[in-house]
Amino acid sequence: MAKGKRTCIICGAKYSYCPNCGDGDKTETWRYLYDSELCNKIFDILSALAHDHIKKDEAKKRLEALNIPKGMKFNESVKEQIDAIMAFESKAKEDKPKRDPQIVKNED
Repeated sequence: MAKGKRTCIICGAKYSYCPNCGDGDKTETWRYLYDSELCNKIFDILSALAHDHIKKDEAKKRLEALNIPKGMKFNESVKEQIDAIMAFESKAKEDKPKRDPQIVKNED
């Protein structure tokens, strides 16, 4: 296989992978689409969110846990998705009902 034949669908990096001609591990089938395990994990998170298997706050936690290097390049649509997730602020604190100070329970 010619070097640089594949392009990672997450970061756009050029890489070579061909399990048939010995240019790659046959057990790393994810390398058909991604140049690294990191890109594979990023795709898994974005896909889970897109298919409503996880919520945006969970996606944010998972992305943060990956410790994505600062300055890592992404395809434009992937970058937009990651930016939207990372900008997400959980509303958990706001969702809790606030007690009305006017209501006082009588203890008779």
